[in-house]
Amino acid sequence: MAGIDELLSRLKATPPDRGLDRLEANVWLRIDRKSQQDIFGGKTLQVQLAVSCGALLLGLLVAQFTGISVMPMPLHSETVVLSDDSFMAPSVRLEGGV
Repeated sequence: MAGIDELLSRLKATPPDRGLDRLEANVWLRIDRKSQQDIFGGKTLQVQLAVSCGALLLGLLVAQFTGISVMPMPLHSETVVLSDDSFMAPSVRLEGGV
């Protein structure tokens, strides 16, 4: 089995199988063709912004028609685990204040 150094030296000694003189020009041609095929015409940021605003407005419209309030109602139940009723804590009740 040949070592890696021998394989690399053989690869270096072999001539390229095709010319590379027009490689950069061909790459730029392909890039230009791809950019011309862009369905948004290079305005993807504007399209994303418009879609985001439309989704936000649609969500607000649905919430308005279904009667969902923007601010949630505070919980006043002692049965809720991990509620924010700190005034009911034993340490506050025993020490007599907030």
